[in-house]
Amino acid sequence: MEIFLVLLVGCFSGMVTGLTGASGVMVVVPLVTILFRFPIHEAIGTSLVVDVLTSLMISVTYFKNDNIALKSAGWVALSSVTMAQIGARFSDKIPERGLDSGFSFVLIVLALIIWRTGVKRHKESVSPFDLSTNKSPLWRLALSVLLAGGSGFMTGFIGAGGGTNILLILLFVNKFPMHKALGTSILIMSFTALSGVIGHATFGNVNILTGITLAFSSILTGIYCARFTSKISEKSLSHLMSGVYLILGVVMMIINLRNF
Repeated sequence: MEIFLVLLVGCFSGMVTGLTGASGVMVVVPLVTILFRFPIHEAIGTSLVVDVLTSLMISVTYFKNDNIALKSAGWVALSSVTMAQIGARFSDKIPERGLDSGFSFVLIVLALIIWRTGVKRHKESVSPFDLSTNKSPLWRLALSVLLAGGSGFMTGFIGAGGGTNILLILLFVNKFPMHKALGTSILIMSFTALSGVIGHATFGNVNILTGITLAFSSILTGIYCARFTSKISEKSLSHLMSGVYLILGVVMMIINLRNF
């Protein structure tokens, strides 16, 4: 029964990454914490294993369609990977309860952001967000590296945010086309997650067997869903994901309060 639940969680994680390019960690961490009673540190380290393998396999699909431009985003990748190491080391210094509460809070905030973004995009067919074109390439490079570093730190710290944040950086700062931004961000996410895994592994916070089992089903659903991303209504998808994140965040918060 437990192996079935592990595979089911992996399927859900792959669906998130395949459809949105977001890190499946936001799903894996709360679910393995709730269902399998993983300590939060071990849940984060293990979920990053899933991110590494799933993101890497999904990115192959984008590479075959010439939708990865890692060379142009090299500094973004380097900054994200480096800061993930630092975030992982800070994560282990945070008490279980504090990190657990922080993760549930992040889930709830993310749910509200995704819901709001979906509503806004539904009302406005064209996103008005655009950086001024008179900014120099050096300014864009500095900003993208700074933001990527923050994203990498959060990936190592709570295991989440790598995919979505890098996607936004590549879209709005580096001005990548949508498909190249999505494919490149997923590949960078696999490197960043690997850095986080190494950091968490030094503290013994990675369950490799569970991570690989989760990744098996995650890869299958992730690749399948990635092929149909363009057919999904953005408004419906954003509302669905925000609802899932909100529920998981509230459940984790309730469990944490009951154990207080």
